[in-house]
Amino acid sequence: MAHTRGALLVSAAGLAISAFAGVAAADPQEPVIGSGDDASFLIFMATDGGAEQQLNGGMGPASIQRGSLDFPEIAGASFNSPNANILVGWDEIYDNRPGDAGIFSRVRFDISTSDGSSFISEDAANNGYNFLRWEIGAHNDPGDQPFADAIGFRPFVEDVVFVEARAVFFNGDVQLNSLAFGFTLGIGSTWDGTDALPGNLFSVGSDVNRIEITYDYDATFVPAPTTASLLLGAGLLGARRRRP
Repeated sequence: MAHTRGALLVSAAGLAISAFAGVAAADPQEPVIGSGDDASFLIFMATDGGAEQQLNGGMGPASIQRGSLDFPEIAGASFNSPNANILVGWDEIYDNRPGDAGIFSRVRFDISTSDGSSFISEDAANNGYNFLRWEIGAHNDPGDQPFADAIGFRPFVEDVVFVEARAVFFNGDVQLNSLAFGFTLGIGSTWDGTDALPGNLFSVGSDVNRIEITYDYDATFVPAPTTASLLLGAGLLGARRRRP
């Protein structure tokens, strides 16, 4: 009976290790975002009185493919003169995360104009349009909702917990401002791959022509299907070797 008890304990230990591996955060450099994924995108200028105007054309949300940071895609012509194309690129990157040591998976969007003109023209600013907001992956207008396409996570990503989002505003390569912001219930909330709160208005000047948005998160992965059986098998094998 002693040998039988030993076999059960070793096997149980193997299962316990497997279960722990399933709920622990995976390697921070493990890919989180699906390859070839698309995300829908809109950008608006707004006034403090609630008026707003979609900037990237009037054809509804643009679909932007992952892997486009170095080769941004056209999301539509700007509503504002001189009607430059609004360019959007995004990807999963591996970078240092503020407040944490090491390299982590993050999602980054880069939004700019094709000719370096500002998102908000001087005429628009004079008419009270001093704010920008965007919708990524989800949309508030019922007419746009059928085209919503959230950032997609790989099938074996069990959970993605929001840490922080940050928007950095530029004029060319000159950084003008950097703001951390929220779009879920807060730190520790599960992220669904979208950013579309209508109340997230960013006050900008008529000199902003590029925005960098970074989403920080912690992902938990579903354990590989063979992990438990391999650990259990190893435990039983070890027990059998101890039998007289």
